[in-house]
Amino acid sequence: MAGATGHGGGRVKVEDLMRDLNAYADSGKLPDNLPAANATAGAAGMKMRGMAEQKGIKHVIAVMSGKGGVGKSLVAGLLAVGLKRRGFRVGVLDGDITGPSIPRMFGVREKPVSSDGKTLNPPKSRGGIPIMSMNLLLPEEGEAVIWRGPMVSGAIRQFFSDVQWGELDYLIVDLPPGTSDAPLTVMQALPVDGVVLVTTPQALAAMVVTKAVKLVKQLGGDILGIVENMAYVRIPDGSTIEVFGPSQGLKLVIASNAPLIAKIPIDPEIAKLADAGLIESYESPESEELIVNFLERAPEKHPQVPVA
Repeated sequence: MAGATGHGGGRVKVEDLMRDLNAYADSGKLPDNLPAANATAGAAGMKMRGMAEQKGIKHVIAVMSGKGGVGKSLVAGLLAVGLKRRGFRVGVLDGDITGPSIPRMFGVREKPVSSDGKTLNPPKSRGGIPIMSMNLLLPEEGEAVIWRGPMVSGAIRQFFSDVQWGELDYLIVDLPPGTSDAPLTVMQALPVDGVVLVTTPQALAAMVVTKAVKLVKQLGGDILGIVENMAYVRIPDGSTIEVFGPSQGLKLVIASNAPLIAKIPIDPEIAKLADAGLIESYESPESEELIVNFLERAPEKHPQVPVA
């Protein structure tokens, strides 16, 4: 993106970036300077060949599901918030280009800016978590992004490589639903260290998420754990009701050979805080359990204390 990203000189302008992205969407041709999408699987998960990695980012964690509407963005947000509370340096890349919800959840509305004319500085949440999302580039939050799959994938790659993320222990990537072009390309184009799969108790959701399990395995990725969202609702007397039926988590545990790291309930407080941009204020035993179990499988279990 010569005009927008500064590879051809000049300061980054969001208007130029959107103009170029839409031009590429219309033509169907991706920019020549994008990182290669070739990948090779290794013991440490998905690692890249020919990609200029972000040296400051130590680990990339993808949150995905074969099905939409299961709460991937919520899980990505809870992971980021929980890790931040434990002292990790965390960022969130909203890879759901056509249905982004991360900025609203974190209360971030500022547009990314550039200090060097070549890369973008992502805005930060109230808690200091850098956020990058397509919604932060649109003139209006409700404007539709009508792009084909290859353009969506190209934008996600640029959100990784052309953004000044700084020093991060974890970059959480909220992937779009499904197993087709966009998540496939993202898994191949980003150096993903591990995947967290999100599902709901319905047998139909578990069946579709099983497809995502197979995608990750075929690409040689490492599934860190399964999260079952909307698992139950807790009523005032302390008992629970499985609104969507009994848990299907065991089926996915067997299929993925990964543990069930959390069962998140239907909690009106989550919806209230997410709509208000205050997800960083949410606390619950279940979200705490999510972080504890995630760190048992995560590539980095303890934040490094800076040397004075």
